[in-house]
Amino acid sequence: MDTDIKAVTRTPLRADRDYLAWLAADTSWMFGSAIQTFAMALIGYAVTGSFAQAGAISTVSTVVSMVAMVPGGVLVDRWDRRRSLIVSGLIRLLVFAAAAAAWWAGVLTVPVLYLVGIASGAVSGLFSGAPDAALKSVVGSEDLPRAVAANQGRDGAIRLAAPPLSGLLMAVSTALPFLAAAIGSALQVMCTRLIRTDLRPGRRPAEQGPAQATGWRGEALAGFSFVIRDPLLRRIVPALVCLNTGIGALYIGITLTLQGRGVPTWRIGLIDSVMAAGMLIGTPFAQRFIRTIPTGRLVVSAFVACTVIFVPVSLDQRIPLVLVSFGLLGLIAPAVNGAMGGYVQAVIPDDLQGRSMAALALVLQTLPALVPATVGFGLQHLGPGPTMAATVVLFPVAAVLMASHRALRELPTPDRWPLDTAAADTVTVSTEAFDTEAVDTAAVDTVEP
Repeated sequence: MDTDIKAVTRTPLRADRDYLAWLAADTSWMFGSAIQTFAMALIGYAVTGSFAQAGAISTVSTVVSMVAMVPGGVLVDRWDRRRSLIVSGLIRLLVFAAAAAAWWAGVLTVPVLYLVGIASGAVSGLFSGAPDAALKSVVGSEDLPRAVAANQGRDGAIRLAAPPLSGLLMAVSTALPFLAAAIGSALQVMCTRLIRTDLRPGRRPAEQGPAQATGWRGEALAGFSFVIRDPLLRRIVPALVCLNTGIGALYIGITLTLQGRGVPTWRIGLIDSVMAAGMLIGTPFAQRFIRTIPTGRLVVSAFVACTVIFVPVSLDQRIPLVLVSFGLLGLIAPAVNGAMGGYVQAVIPDDLQGRSMAALALVLQTLPALVPATVGFGLQHLGPGPTMAATVVLFPVAAVLMASHRALRELPTPDRWPLDTAAADTVTVSTEAFDTEAVDTAAVDTVEP
């Protein structure tokens, strides 16, 4: 009965003032960042006249971001998340405003571009976990899946609008994409200040005293330890790695293959457009699916659907089939990301949000980061057929990993998630997370989940 009353009286996300302020802050920065990121390689080429240098600048920024993720997770869990959002916004504002001014002053040289890439990568790595960590405080665990699903629609809209707008701004002035990123950062700071919820990370009594004395290394390992020791996450993470690697390999392989066939770039660009449109269309339905379909059934069905969708594409890369497949991926992405992403965030204790999400991001991004080079090598030396067909195995493996775990299959709807049990278990996890030997021993088990 209490659950029913809570469901009736819960404030809808669209009427939640703090959530709207959070959404405005996060969207402002993401939109400005998407404009700047799309233009960065073009700006690098305009300054250097070298494709290699332009690519190297982006690569350096990515590497710096990944290196900074784990210490960034510790920082996000130590600081008030409001302060993290404001400080990161102010630093980005200074960096990109300085880059725009440097272009207008005629001093945007190669070293300056590298500095911009390094600075933006460092800020991204150090503070990338702050928005998601703050979101849990703003909306609460039960509403996290709906909020994550709504964000997917927002991401789709940004993905559609940012590239053409970035190109338009570049046509006016090379400095304007930097200026757009600076404005987005300023709006992030302003909107963050409107959030009234307390965004300070919680501290459990078990973490006071001696556990805190282990310092940064022990705190950084706590995020990995939590992920390793949670039985559901041990199964979810390998499945996500397989799925993301397979999708990334197909996307890169299809793009390069079509380009090699002489397909016009605007037609290749339709892949992104169709997927983004699918995300926009799928978001309203995702809210209903997450609320009414048990999370385990929803997620397992989505993983099986990805196998059905992408195995044919790995064997046949004709444009109509590719567009249909990636459009369907866009349709189901908001529901599965909202359900699975919401559960992962909900089960992680508030004071471990930054570290655990940083650990997850690092694990999930490392293997896919190798995909472009691997696929390029395969296309060059093996040819498109064998290279694309090699991705077939990743999708059924991901589906089997999810479907063969009973606890995953039986996850209920978000209002019935066993979060109290998970929270109780994590007290023991958090106190042992600073034991380096325990982390190393547990890591062996994750190789064969």
